[in-house]
Amino acid sequence: MMGFDALYRIYAGFISPPPAKKRDDAIRFGLLGASSIAPVSLIAPAKAHSEVIVAAIAARDRPRAEAYAKKHGIPIVHSSYEELLQDPSIDAIYIALPNSLHYEWAIRSLRAGKHVLLEKPSCSNAEETRALFTHPLLKAPNAPILLEAFHYRFHPAWQTFLGHIHDPAMGRVKNAFVQQYLPKGVIPDNDIRWRFDLAGGAMIDFGTYTMNCLRQIFKQEPSEVLEATYRGLASPPASLVEADQVDQAITARYRMADGATGTLIADLSASGGWPLLPTSWTMNLPRLGWPKCEVELEERVVEDSDGRVHTVKRIVVIWNHLMPSIYHRVDVEDTHAIRRGGQVVKTWTECKREKAYQWPAGDVRAGIEQGWWTSYLYQLHEFVNKVKGREGSGVWVDAEDSIKQMEAVDETYRKAGLKVRPGIAFEP
Repeated sequence: MMGFDALYRIYAGFISPPPAKKRDDAIRFGLLGASSIAPVSLIAPAKAHSEVIVAAIAARDRPRAEAYAKKHGIPIVHSSYEELLQDPSIDAIYIALPNSLHYEWAIRSLRAGKHVLLEKPSCSNAEETRALFTHPLLKAPNAPILLEAFHYRFHPAWQTFLGHIHDPAMGRVKNAFVQQYLPKGVIPDNDIRWRFDLAGGAMIDFGTYTMNCLRQIFKQEPSEVLEATYRGLASPPASLVEADQVDQAITARYRMADGATGTLIADLSASGGWPLLPTSWTMNLPRLGWPKCEVELEERVVEDSDGRVHTVKRIVVIWNHLMPSIYHRVDVEDTHAIRRGGQVVKTWTECKREKAYQWPAGDVRAGIEQGWWTSYLYQLHEFVNKVKGREGSGVWVDAEDSIKQMEAVDETYRKAGLKVRPGIAFEP
């Protein structure tokens, strides 16, 4: 049963955030596109932040943009994307367009002198991502800020999880497993995620999170894609271009330079897998379950004296890292062993469960955040800090990170026997 605290976090974080009094120097955002994600990822967080105003929107269909603006209280509606970019009252642009349009409109936004909060994936492929994040516009004095929006990384829950993995007293990461499922039926058959020409597919959509998690966990890039398999669309409409290249789900395994291995599963239409029930009963039912990251560290010697060797081996799991403000849990299991003369004479296990809805008291990162803050609000706060030239929490997604991310996605597609997602013709 969901407790009152969780219900309040959902209400305050996603439904009705406590409104903040806006500062005169608040960053004024414009939305490119009337996307379904913006109310959660930017509009609601902006209401609670004193330094952010969602001031304008443009969509290809003006009546749709007008209806969207009325629903979400956005005062300015522009007739085109370009018209919005030329609005001198707008400081920053939020881009949640189809993946294939990210590159072009991020470049156009930067040219217009706007800061850019860019939904993942940054672009359609690594070539575009490299061209975007190494663009001369980003190297000029007082260059605009560009951030690929991997929101989960900014939440204290994820940073707490990483702290247990990268603890210098523990061994290095040996194995990691990341799984994320969207239940069957959540994404309709006509969704753009199934369009190859718009850079759709599980790996480049939901799978970007799983890949990003692995890269964060290992603190290094995969040196080899050991294997990659996918499930295609069962009955794609005849109108879909190269539908055979679209992955509805993907599973991949990687080797790191130090020999460690990582596995990801990303499924945009998951079914079956219900506990305590035969598979045949649930195979056509939507699959339920929290996103999960599980990490195994190598056994490490913590004491070696007088013929007595004390070792510890750690396993860390985080549940629901993608929407941690609703609920999450970090499980840490340390298995200890005492050996004498090579023989195990004693073993025991220490377990703890943690939650981190905000930075702990006394942490240098602690500040104005509240327990109901979503990962999107934490991300927005860091975006504001960067624009304002403030230090912030130190959590960020830099240019090299975004480039390496898309290189790994492209390599996974190649290993699966699928084409790298196409870009569009645009002169940067």
